[in-house]
Amino acid sequence: MQYVRNECLTCSELRRRSYQRSLYGQAIQLFKRRNEPAARVPFKNHLGLLHYLRLICTDPRRYGLEVFAAEPLADYRSRAPKLEWLLQTLGNIRTRQEKVIVFCEFRAIQRLLKHYIEEVFGYSADIINGDTVASASHSASRQKRIKAFQARPGFGVIILSPQSVGFGVNIQEANHIIHYTRTWNPAKEDQATDRAYRIGQERAVFVYCPVVYADDFTTFEVKLDQLLARKRDLARDMLNGSGDIRPGEFELEDVMPGGDALVSEQITLDDVLQMRWDYFECLAASVWQKKGYRYVYRTPPTDDGVDVVALSGNRGELIQCKSSGVDDSDLPWDAVKDVVTGEASYRLRHPGVEFQKVCITNQYFNDTAVTHAKLNRVELYNRDGVATLLEQHPVTMLELERFMYTEWEQASA
Repeated sequence: MQYVRNECLTCSELRRRSYQRSLYGQAIQLFKRRNEPAARVPFKNHLGLLHYLRLICTDPRRYGLEVFAAEPLADYRSRAPKLEWLLQTLGNIRTRQEKVIVFCEFRAIQRLLKHYIEEVFGYSADIINGDTVASASHSASRQKRIKAFQARPGFGVIILSPQSVGFGVNIQEANHIIHYTRTWNPAKEDQATDRAYRIGQERAVFVYCPVVYADDFTTFEVKLDQLLARKRDLARDMLNGSGDIRPGEFELEDVMPGGDALVSEQITLDDVLQMRWDYFECLAASVWQKKGYRYVYRTPPTDDGVDVVALSGNRGELIQCKSSGVDDSDLPWDAVKDVVTGEASYRLRHPGVEFQKVCITNQYFNDTAVTHAKLNRVELYNRDGVATLLEQHPVTMLELERFMYTEWEQASA
């Protein structure tokens, strides 16, 4: 039984991926300005920045665009060097008719990998994570799904969360291990690798750790790989286990590129389909500000059925936002009910203002929602309506983020 570890397989160099590099550079620039009075920074501490850099290296999308929505393969592949490397590597493994375990802890990225693997290879890779039923008696239990993966002849891919496969899970039919995202602890990473490198494994086991690098600075992934290797070696020397890597072990200067300007690209409908709910609310606020409303604010989490309030003199609009990551879904009339119920509260807060009621979604409203909207004089904007709004009132990510990172305010007309 042979064990082959490829500790640092480099993906495409970051300088040639201008979009990915720009996102990376902007994140660090924003973090460095976090203490400025007018700063709008999505991560207030070192750990938050490192988590974001980790995501950018693996899945180059803006902060807040975390809901997976399928993009054309060629477009995404050109921006994401790690996915390009993965698909090429899987192609080589398929020619050998062998099986692969891909370790990744982020659920949105797990779904992304499953989608593109199926598009390229026609193979539906199973995902085992914390949502997977552990009870052996269940028809879709973790053990039964792993057994089915092992029993299927020839090429196969299974996507596992490192946290969901502890002791007792053996997958000897797979002899290729890909750590698509790395853990903070080398012992946990090695434990995940051991799922294939067990008694009964008769072939050489190959372990891959793809890393995005740059020629002019040390990227987060290269630095993490170095720290993991150092802790792994130290643990061997000390005959002791190794702990998690701490944020303080990353010096900002170690992972910082130079000369990158802030990105302020215009938001597209594709971006909207990937937005978290809070970013979608900020998008609505930005659009209504562009529509000419003098004062626009997001409401606190206890919003009385209203997410955004737009005011200009004695006229105003109350906006309820509903986003969904389920493509082409038809949303029920909850949003209509919420904004109608919340109107009374905001009339008391803003006496003399005549409010219009609005519901906006990145998907669609079902027939019941449309009927109730007409009865209650609520204007609806579905995905097509959002596309029209963005054409009429273009918004950039930086404009959106001005609403994202302000403190909750109490409005005054």
